[in-house]
Amino acid sequence: MRAAGPDAVTLELAGERNELWLDAGRGTAGAYFLTRAERRTIPVAEETGGPSHQALLHLRKRLRGARLLALDRVAGERALLLRAGDATVALRLWGAAPSLTLAVDGEPLASLGAGPSAWPPPPATPEREWTELDAARVASAMAQPSPARALLAACPGLGPMLARALADGRVSWPELRVLLADPRPTLVAPAPLASLHDADLQEAGALSLLPVALPGVEGTRLHPASWREAAATFLARRRRGILFRSRLTATVEGMRRDERRLRALEGHLARDLEDLPLAEPLRRQAEALLASPGTGTAGENEVEVSDPYDPGARVRVRIDTRLSLPANADRLFDKARRLERARRQVQDRLAETRDALEAARAREARALSARDLDDLVGSAGPPAPARAEAAGRGPRHYLTGGGLSVLVGRGARENHRLTFAVAAPDDFWLHARDVPGAHVILRDPEGRARPDDLREAAELAAFFSEARTQAQIDVHVARRKHVRAARGGHGRVRIAHSDTLRVAPRDPERRLRRRL
Repeated sequence: MRAAGPDAVTLELAGERNELWLDAGRGTAGAYFLTRAERRTIPVAEETGGPSHQALLHLRKRLRGARLLALDRVAGERALLLRAGDATVALRLWGAAPSLTLAVDGEPLASLGAGPSAWPPPPATPEREWTELDAARVASAMAQPSPARALLAACPGLGPMLARALADGRVSWPELRVLLADPRPTLVAPAPLASLHDADLQEAGALSLLPVALPGVEGTRLHPASWREAAATFLARRRRGILFRSRLTATVEGMRRDERRLRALEGHLARDLEDLPLAEPLRRQAEALLASPGTGTAGENEVEVSDPYDPGARVRVRIDTRLSLPANADRLFDKARRLERARRQVQDRLAETRDALEAARAREARALSARDLDDLVGSAGPPAPARAEAAGRGPRHYLTGGGLSVLVGRGARENHRLTFAVAAPDDFWLHARDVPGAHVILRDPEGRARPDDLREAAELAAFFSEARTQAQIDVHVARRKHVRAARGGHGRVRIAHSDTLRVAPRDPERRLRRRL
């Protein structure tokens, strides 16, 4: 069993190169029988933690290694039941929001999808199958104020598109019965698929999978050679469109947050620059003190001296009476230098901020003009000036010599997310022992991590810790399922069982391949 994002799972069938994809996502809900190669072409959104992550953990625990006993459609309903061991998975396909629910011994345990729980499943209603639907019931539904909804109530298996086609008069019930008697996989797209980008398929209904070639349907109709090919094509292209929309939204929102922050920073720096005193008057006062060392005081904390640049003018200078006039001049020169240095620093930061703001606007324009998922990769660009590491670019990603992924957290909050929202239960978790440092996750999806992979991951954990200057460091090595969050803030954990590796910290640059 594998997670396929926050709202879907795939079940690998033992002894075959096929997989069953159970999907509870809006616009893609259903059960799909795919080859492994077809499944790999379907993009998967990252898990985001929360209830979906917990549900996926329950599904993995109950379904991994279980024997598949049955996969049934509830007669007369848009619902599926999968039975494996003592677990039942109900997939609810009707309504605006589908859902997938795991039940054990008749009790619901966890759900995926935005809809209400799919448990208990609806009772079978064979009389609502399309083969049992007669012209009188169709005519009665057509007479209702909302004929498409009434048709769906009379025969849920028609699905929304066929019900609308009947209600709109694009096809008669006798014609549709003939078509359904000889189903043919049909994809309906706004244009030939080869010419469409991910952005063209992001909206609901942009691509449809139908069992018949409906007359009067706008767009390009495609007829794949098999149902599996049609399902795989539909799922891959719709998933890409949905993922494109969510990534574009998240990318643009993130960029606009950065722009707002940069605009605020620009305003603060401009005001700071305006409020900084000028250094030149202080330097002029210091030179006046040095040019007139014998002048008496005009008050307890001031002297009046000649202006060296205008002999007829007098300059009043505040002084520290505990110091000589030359010493007071040195203090004024020093203060002038500090002001000049501060002005240069503020000017430099202001210039950097304005450059970053211009770059952010350019990145937003590129993102808004993107047409495919690949166009969004890297569109966020580098974070705004300074503090790039702390700005939250996601974990560092390296590959071991054996090709396994190693993820390294940046900071306590990301350590927590990496360990408890990203890592799978059987991945390896590593951390330098008894010192602050990064959480390191060695991905081990198929149980093929070798001792060399563990050693390289441990060297990373040692290097990204506060003990990186020591010659040898002890590193905790545990399966992620043996690590629990502890009280006291993000990044703190309790380890139920771990081993220890003693390694030398090693810089991964130019040694391990880095995945950006």
